[in-house]
Amino acid sequence: MTGKTTAPEARIAVAFSYLFPPLGLVFVFTKLRRDYFLRYHGSQGLAWGIFLLILWLALQLVVLLTGIIPLLGRIVALLVKLVFFGFFLASIYFFYLTLQGERFKIPLVYDILGPK
Repeated sequence: MTGKTTAPEARIAVAFSYLFPPLGLVFVFTKLRRDYFLRYHGSQGLAWGIFLLILWLALQLVVLLTGIIPLLGRIVALLVKLVFFGFFLASIYFFYLTLQGERFKIPLVYDILGPK
C-alpha cells in the first residue's frame, strides 16, 4: 500500500518524523491521524526515536563502564559512534522512502507497535 493519495506536502511533513521523532506526535494525536499513511509513519517515526533513545542510553552505560579500561573504553566509544552513524543513515533512508510514498516496516519497531 502506498501513500500516493496523500498530499506531497503531508508526506514531506511526516517524513521528518524519522529525523525529528517528537514531530510524530502531531500525526498521532491531531486530526491528521485520520489519514492512515500519516498516522502510520508518524507513530513509526516516534517509536523509532524512542527505540534510538533507549539504545543510546544503554550504550552510554556500556561506554561508561568500559571507560575504566583506557584502550577498551576508546574502542567501545568509537564503535558506539559508528553504530549511531549507521542509525542516522537508516533514518535518512526512511525519510527518503516516506517521501516516495512507500509503506515499510522497521523490524523491531513495527513488532513493538503491532499491526494497525
